[in-house]
Amino acid sequence: MPLIRAVTLAAAAGAIVSLVPVEAGAQGTERQRLACMTDAMTLCSRDVPDTRRIERCLRRNYDRISAPCQGELDAASATANPDAGGPRYGR
Repeated sequence: MPLIRAVTLAAAAGAIVSLVPVEAGAQGTERQRLACMTDAMTLCSRDVPDTRRIERCLRRNYDRISAPCQGELDAASATANPDAGGPRYGR
């Protein structure tokens, strides 16, 4: 069982690398991965390793994720849509 958990965690870490959209072709930063890893594993483990499903899950659960992860999702939304004018998935 510990091996399965380790493999799942490793797959999640790899999936979360590109979780938050940044400039084309780039991967998420270490800060983004660290901010959202626990939330992704807690709330979205069934979506691993599909990064798009993980991101959608985190956004659906915005009010339940940690403040650091919310900040990273907000920053990514602002970067992807500079005319949005603030948090896209606020309370």
